[in-house]
Amino acid sequence: MDNAIHLTDVQQLNLNFLLTIQAGLKHDRIAASYKFHLDPDCAALLGAMNASDLVALAANMPHESLFQPIGNLTSLLAAPHGLAVTLCTVGAGRPSCSAPSAVVAAANA
Repeated sequence: MDNAIHLTDVQQLNLNFLLTIQAGLKHDRIAASYKFHLDPDCAALLGAMNASDLVALAANMPHESLFQPIGNLTSLLAAPHGLAVTLCTVGAGRPSCSAPSAVVAAANA
C-alpha cells in the first residue's frame, strides 16, 4: 500500500513556497518578512506551524495558488533580463494582472 501523499502541481507549488518562506523565517525573520512581503501576524503564524500543518494546508488547496504572480509580470517577461529586478520592485505592491477587477477595486479603495 502506498502511503505517500500525491500532490497536484498547484499543491506542490504551495507547499514549496510555504516551506521556503518558513525556512527563511527561522533563519532571519526580518529579512524573510521583507523578502516575501509578510506582515508580522502572518510571519508569526507561518513561523509557528509545523511541517505537517503546511502539508495539510497545501493538500487542501488542489487548484488555488496561495501565491499570485507580480502585477506587472507581462512587462517583466517582455523586457530585457537586466531590468527584471527594477520591474519587480516597481510591480511588487500591485495586484496580479489576472486578479478579478472587483479584487483590484477593493484593494485600491
